[in-house]
Amino acid sequence: MSELITERMERPTWLVVSSSIAAFISCSAALRAPKTVSQFRELFKSFGADLPWGSQLVLDCGDWAWWLLAIPGIAIATWVTSKSQLTLEERRTMRITVRSYTLIVWTAVALFIWGLYAPIFKLGAVV
Repeated sequence: MSELITERMERPTWLVVSSSIAAFISCSAALRAPKTVSQFRELFKSFGADLPWGSQLVLDCGDWAWWLLAIPGIAIATWVTSKSQLTLEERRTMRITVRSYTLIVWTAVALFIWGLYAPIFKLGAVV
């Protein structure tokens, strides 16, 4: 049993690709979000109506909140790429970490988009 724990294997390529893509998406969002949020803020000012709580949250936190995902994303991608040989336990830990982080990033993207576009769709349904 201890041979399985200490035996080293090559790191799967998909771990590097997945962690790099998720880190790239969160870093891109962190760099782009302030301009995007300010444009939507200006648009919503012209609506003159109260925004849903999700939209208000995106407008209040969207400028800086993406960095809370980007920084760990860079750290995870660096961690994954720095180890070319893994034990079975390290591989399992990396797999869980990368999959969890990717799920969190895509959930954040979906909620961000929903928060920005929900008032526009609501207005479109009324008109």
